[in-house]
Amino acid sequence: MQIDFKKIFNDYFQQISELIPNIITGLIILLIAILLGKIVFKVISKTTQKRWQDSIISNFLAEIIKWTFYLFGVVIALNAVGFTGIASTIFAGAGVSAIVFGFAFKDIGENFLAGIILALKRPFEIGDIIEIGGDKGTVKDLDLRLTHLRNAEGKDIYIPNSLIIKNTLTNYTKDGFLRINFMIGIAPECDIEHTRKLILAYLDTNVNILKTPKHSVIVQELGEFTTNIQIFFWVDILAIKNLPDEYLGHNIRSKAITDVKRILDENNIEMPSQVVEHKMYKQNKLIIDQN
Repeated sequence: MQIDFKKIFNDYFQQISELIPNIITGLIILLIAILLGKIVFKVISKTTQKRWQDSIISNFLAEIIKWTFYLFGVVIALNAVGFTGIASTIFAGAGVSAIVFGFAFKDIGENFLAGIILALKRPFEIGDIIEIGGDKGTVKDLDLRLTHLRNAEGKDIYIPNSLIIKNTLTNYTKDGFLRINFMIGIAPECDIEHTRKLILAYLDTNVNILKTPKHSVIVQELGEFTTNIQIFFWVDILAIKNLPDEYLGHNIRSKAITDVKRILDENNIEMPSQVVEHKMYKQNKLIIDQN
């Protein structure tokens, strides 16, 4: 018995030819669904954000509606091509499919659910400065899968939402208050109380330093060469975080250190450095080199 490959090929080619118009129709439907999904996403995102003043919830709602358009576009496209059984299975077999896809796309599902939790619980807002697992930056966006941070170096960091739920999150700008500190060392013979009063007077007059909570100047320890004094003060990050040259009060801290150094110099309060003696023996003579 001979197999007529030519007839098989012709029949197969004829079937494909008959499907081509349906395939083109299905692709057009899918492209229209994708286009409509993107348009609806932009419209709903802008409209809800203006009404609710909440970019996170607005983006989430828009994302869900966009993907709903995509799903219906796929189903209608499959029907148009002639794969009605596959399209029906997507809905009729939703229970079994959910289990199969649940294992196959476990991470995606976790990130999606974590994104919903973050949108509802709101541990941070767009523009807040947060730290997760050693990554610190300003929150630029939150979508169904990822949270977008931008750090002080301008690097963009994308963190899966499930990691944010599972790890400790530090929000530096939730209420705006941030305590800043630095330490200075003065000579042991200097008057500690006089030094404290000079620094406290400066902190009282600095407009960038909050009056409440109260700042403090305390003796940290009596070192071998210096008396170490710790300075603590509070700033309002919400008032300065939008400035391009500010990041967690670093510039305020730098200026405070510079000003305190100047005040101590003006009042003849020394901040000595460690003195090291090097003893060198050469031809039975002792040479002392002080650095």
